[in-house]
Amino acid sequence: MQGHIATFSSPVKWIKQGIEAIRRAPFGMVSICVFYVFMFSVLSTLPFVGLVLASFFMPFGTMLVIEGTREAYNGRQPSYAVMVDLFKNVSKRSRLFKVGLIYAFFLIIANYIYLLTAMDAISQWQVKDGQIVWESVAQHFPWTAAILTILCYLAGQMATWFAPALVAWKNMTVGKAVFYSFFGCLRNWLPIVVLTCIVIGLTLLATLLVIVFCSAVGLTGYMVYFMTPVIFIILTVGYGTIWPMWDDIYGDIAAD
Repeated sequence: MQGHIATFSSPVKWIKQGIEAIRRAPFGMVSICVFYVFMFSVLSTLPFVGLVLASFFMPFGTMLVIEGTREAYNGRQPSYAVMVDLFKNVSKRSRLFKVGLIYAFFLIIANYIYLLTAMDAISQWQVKDGQIVWESVAQHFPWTAAILTILCYLAGQMATWFAPALVAWKNMTVGKAVFYSFFGCLRNWLPIVVLTCIVIGLTLLATLLVIVFCSAVGLTGYMVYFMTPVIFIILTVGYGTIWPMWDDIYGDIAAD
C-alpha cells in the first residue's frame, strides 16, 4: 500500500471541504471538535497518568472528528456513536489503545528531552521583584532543547496522525498503520506545511480583526466574549481538514 502525494494546492481544497462540512452541520462539527480538545486537555492535566490517559483517548477522539467530518460533508449529523462502536470492537479497541500508547511514548520522551537539555539554560534565567527578566531569557533561551523537543513531537504526530483511520477503516495492524502514517506524512510534508501556514495565518487574521473591531467600538473589556467563538470556529476548520486530507491520500487505496 502506498498513499497518494497531494499537490501544492491541495490544502486549499482540504480547507474548503472542511468549511463545507461545517456549513452543513455547524453545531455538530463545532461540538465534536471542542469535545475532542476539551477531553484531551482535561485528561492530560491529571497528575502522573494524565498524558497516558489523554493519549489513549486520542485515537478514538481522532476517529470521532474524522468520521464526523465525513458524515457532515455528506449531509448527515456527526454522531458520537463511532467512539462507542470502536470501543465495543475488541480487536480495533486493542489496536487503537496501542496507537495511543505509541503516541504517549513520543509525548513523554519529548517532555524528558526538554527537561534534560533545557535545565542549564533555564537555570540562568533571572527573576527580579517577583518577575522574570526577559533579557536573561533571550540570552539563555534553550534553542537546542526546543528543536529536539519539536522534532520528537513531530515524529510522534506523523506516526499517529493517520494511524487511527488506518486501523479503523483499513483494518491494519498497529505496526503497519504507524509505518504508513509516518511515511504518508513524510511524503506529503509540503502540502501539510502549507496547510499549517494557512491555518496559522487565518488564526492571526481572525485575532487581529477581533482586536480591531473591539477597539473601534470600545469593547476591549469584552474581547474574550468575541474571541472565544472565533477560536472555536478556527479550531473546527483546522480539525475539519483531517478527513479531506485522509481521503486525498488514502481514501481510494485498499490495504494490502
